[in-house]
This record gives sequence, structure tokens and C-alpha cells, in this order.
Amino acid sequence: MILASKVGYFARNHALLRVLCLKRQLRSSSHQRFSFKVGDTAEVCKTFSASDVRIFADLTGDKNPLHVDDEYAKTTRFGRCIVHGVLTNGLISAVLATKLPGPGALFLSQDIEFPAPLYIDEPVVARVQIAGIDGRRINCHTTCVAKDTQKIVMTGTVKLFMMKDTKLNT
Repeated sequence: MILASKVGYFARNHALLRVLCLKRQLRSSSHQRFSFKVGDTAEVCKTFSASDVRIFADLTGDKNPLHVDDEYAKTTRFGRCIVHGVLTNGLISAVLATKLPGPGALFLSQDIEFPAPLYIDEPVVARVQIAGIDGRRINCHTTCVAKDTQKIVMTGTVKLFMMKDTKLNT
């Protein structure tokens, strides 16, 4: 009986502590005003050369011939070398870190799909759109589009956390 009452006491205090912490988080985040809002977008454009792809392959060890061997790539359904999907995704990271939301954005998770290939020397536009803001948690929609053909080569979502030292609008 004594053990049961002590367990109950600790459980109630633990629950109270959790509620107080949650109230503090809500109070500190509910008055924040970021320099961006839901619906804002930013983008970068880049053309990956064969040299860029080769350097990425050397850095990561991903030397799949589909990316680096013209003769092999000709025998595939793509007909030529394609850019690594995660290299394309790196452009999304660049937008998030430098443009929108910008410095102070911490990557929490990402969900991505690659519906079409991006070919070497094909310009691509990487776009980020703010989809939701919940305190310091930011949800974004992301797309990469081949500039000349307008085909979507990557799409997805990203969840971010804005660090405390992020500049806020006042």
C-alpha cells in the first residue's frame, strides 16, 4: 500500500511537471514573429555538370554507372547519365539554410520522391514553400523542377525546428 501511494505521488508530480514545461514552451513560442509566413516561397537554380556529379560520386562513394558512365547509361531506360537524387536534394538544403527560413533552421525530417530523372547539364529549380508554423516547428513543401521541360524531378516535405537564437521580426 505504501509503495502504491508513493508511485501515485511521483506519477502526479511527473504529470504536473510535464504540464508546466508545456505551458512554458507555449508561452515562449506563442509570441514569436518570424520574418516569414505560411505561403512564402524561395528557390535556387542550378545546372549540374558531369564534373559536379563525378565529384559527388567520389566524395560519397556512390559510383553507380547510371550517374558516371555514359556508355552504360545509354543502355538504360534513361538513355544517358542522370544526376544523383540526393545531389538534387542538396539544393533544397541550400534554400532552407540560406533563404527560407534561413539561418537557424534545423532539419528534423524529410519525405522525398523522385518521379522523374534529372539529366546532367539540365537546369533545375529547387523551391521551398512554408506550409505551416507551429511555434518553432516549421513544415515546408519542396519541389525540384527541370527548368526547360517543367517536369518534376523531386517532391516532398520537410520538418524544421527554428533555433532559439534565430532573429525574429519585432
